[in-house]
Amino acid sequence: MVTIKSRLVKQIMLLIAFAAFMAWLAANTSLVWQGFKTFASFFNALLVGIAIAFILNKPCMYIDDRLGLKKKMPALNRGLAVMLTYLLVFLILFVLTMFVVPQIINSIQDFIQRVSTYAANSQAWMDRVSETLRLQKIDLSSFTTQLLDSIKGFTENLSGVVSSIIGITAGVIAFLFNLFIALIFSIYLLAGKESILRNCRRVCRSYLSDEIYGKLRYVYHVIVDVFNKFVYGQLTEAVILGVLCFAGMMVLGFDYPLMISTLVGVTALVPMIGAYIGGAISVLLLALISPIQALWFIVFLVVLQQLEGNLIYPRVVGGSLGLPGIWVLLATIVGSGLAGPLGILLGVPIATVLYTLLKNDVRRREILEES
Repeated sequence: MVTIKSRLVKQIMLLIAFAAFMAWLAANTSLVWQGFKTFASFFNALLVGIAIAFILNKPCMYIDDRLGLKKKMPALNRGLAVMLTYLLVFLILFVLTMFVVPQIINSIQDFIQRVSTYAANSQAWMDRVSETLRLQKIDLSSFTTQLLDSIKGFTENLSGVVSSIIGITAGVIAFLFNLFIALIFSIYLLAGKESILRNCRRVCRSYLSDEIYGKLRYVYHVIVDVFNKFVYGQLTEAVILGVLCFAGMMVLGFDYPLMISTLVGVTALVPMIGAYIGGAISVLLLALISPIQALWFIVFLVVLQQLEGNLIYPRVVGGSLGLPGIWVLLATIVGSGLAGPLGILLGVPIATVLYTLLKNDVRRREILEES
């Protein structure tokens, strides 16, 4: 009886301590996040290296399985796979830098130079429509002014950042040095990931009980599975959507196909709502050129989204993360509030990990109760 009471008192004390900690955490979220960022800044190169290795792991393993030296000389086979993976990445970056990026910049510059003409044409078109339908005239001058100010501010800030980066030599050297160290870390992780994971398992088994080790391993597999689906799913979706958008715009004769398809593809990295944000911005840009073209682009984008989301994406990528849409939206909003752009990208997979762990634990408890 005494043992049961003492155990109950211990559980109550732990619950009170946990509630107090959560209350303190909620009241000092910004302080905790700032402390975490300060701590993580000491390991920037390692964290970036881990992220690079995680993204390149599947392509590297695919090349590693296709080379014919895996059984006879596994170390040489893995080394060649890592080298070919990085050569492929550098080739893609070279092609983007030499051919795609300059065309996007030229499209942006051309649009900025013609935005006043586009605005005047749109205003004339709106006046004709209002006169035909006998409606009150709509003045687009305030919208045009705000758009021009936003574009001007963006270009000024961009040029300021570029000049600052060029001017601050120490910052450039530090950035390049950290990037170089991150690449070294990522190469080491890809080349010897089996050995690293095996040593980590040995350490955990030596210092943790079998129960805690089993739970830790289970959480690790959930995290890896969720982030694999998220990273490769979002990247694949962004590429597919961007390429299809560019091809369709070229065939249908829309203006600025490369700039707009790049915008749609990049914003598609944000789960669920990203492509719609990119589409809305693209519609506003095309509306200045031709409102009719903007309307046709809306139709084209809706058809493209349905085609990509229901036919192509499930076949190429496979299953989704399994997180309900309302939680995806909530995770995106909370992540953006806590960590900005990084929080937008990481909020959904982190929420998915927590959701998966909670869902599986509830199912386990229900099965135990039924049995």
